Amino acid sequence: MPNSSSIDDKSLLEPVNRVFSQSVKIHGSKPKAVAWSSQEKQFRRFQIFAGLFALIPLGTSFSINDLGCGYGAMFAAYKDLPEFKNGTYYGYDISMEMLLEAKKHLDDTRASWIQSHLATEEADFSFVSGTYNMNMDADENQWRTYIENNLLQLWSKTRLALGFNMLSVHSPKRQRTLYYADPEHFLAFCTKTMNGRVQLVNRLAPEEFVIFILRKESLNNSNG
Repeated sequence: MPNSSSIDDKSLLEPVNRVFSQSVKIHGSKPKAVAWSSQEKQFRRFQIFAGLFALIPLGTSFSINDLGCGYGAMFAAYKDLPEFKNGTYYGYDISMEMLLEAKKHLDDTRASWIQSHLATEEADFSFVSGTYNMNMDADENQWRTYIENNLLQLWSKTRLALGFNMLSVHSPKRQRTLYYADPEHFLAFCTKTMNGRVQLVNRLAPEEFVIFILRKESLNNSNG
């Protein structure tokens, strides 16, 4: 039987599911379908995450969890990278319409598309890009708790490093249906609850922030 937290998560996420399922029907495989204003902005976040691939020795295959994959833009950004030639990708989304759009345009044996708000597979890297931004007027404390629990579950499925981005409370622009997080809060949360090296990346400040959590064993391996 599903536990109470998974039921609560689904009720919390259902308004988000409805919005994005309708959006992809209108926009298809375009950034607007997942509330990005341009492909350039979307891909810039993927490029920041890709900096973590340096943890992997050259010529070594690796795997990625993409939580909130939408129509598969992250896989499209990484699929032709030389270092990802023999990689494995797991894309997760709550919207079946998004996953069907991904499957339609990204027919690749390296990619698996999974309807879930939780990672089900272990991967070397786990990424969350923009997934926590739209909360559709959900209670702020409830949404923050959901994010924290979701990150801990994702960390349990991550071998080397986890990266996520969020809108910042320091952003000069606000929209009512979006969630703006305190970077210091999430930096402290990840430092306290995850046994890794935590980094706050301010390349998108003040509108957004990025946090990396690297497992200590991955640092030891990359150093020698």
